[in-house]
Amino acid sequence: MRLSARILGCMLLFPVIAWAADPFNYDYVEANYQHQSLYDGSTANGPGLAVAYTVWSELQLVGGYAHVSTSAPISDIINDNSYAGIRGESNFTDSTDFYTDILYLNNHASYQGMSSNNDGYRLALGMRHLFSQWIEFDVSVAHNSVNQSSNDGTAGLLFNASSWLAVGVSYTHNSATNNTSSLRLRAYF
Repeated sequence: MRLSARILGCMLLFPVIAWAADPFNYDYVEANYQHQSLYDGSTANGPGLAVAYTVWSELQLVGGYAHVSTSAPISDIINDNSYAGIRGESNFTDSTDFYTDILYLNNHASYQGMSSNNDGYRLALGMRHLFSQWIEFDVSVAHNSVNQSSNDGTAGLLFNASSWLAVGVSYTHNSATNNTSSLRLRAYF
């Protein structure tokens, strides 16, 4: 009887122990909602989706899409932004990871029947830090080149509600175009 109770106890603790062994999970699907304050005084809002999947130790394929539309004073501008690329990550301590993103960017904008398409790249350096198993801080700096060069910085907090689900917020300041606030819902797999 005692042996079966111990085995059952170990089986129940196994998922918790496995999660604690590697606190950073880079395999996820994330839904978000963005609010952008553009420098011309207008705002843009819309949903987004991001995916990351580990293909080899410490190397992920990443991709994402966002659809934002602009409101007054300039309305009816729709931006469909997508990206795809790779991410390399490296463990620094038990609670801190560093990562690098190399991404292809595509921005498709349309306004009153006219449209434009711009391609470019993004290079980002970031850090993920766990304050506890429940609270994660994510910060990055990036250089973007899509029809004009810009730099941005992003800071975000994630609350890990479980080993497979997190909710959070982030804020990005871009040197050329906008400030973006995001609400995020991330599911790890």
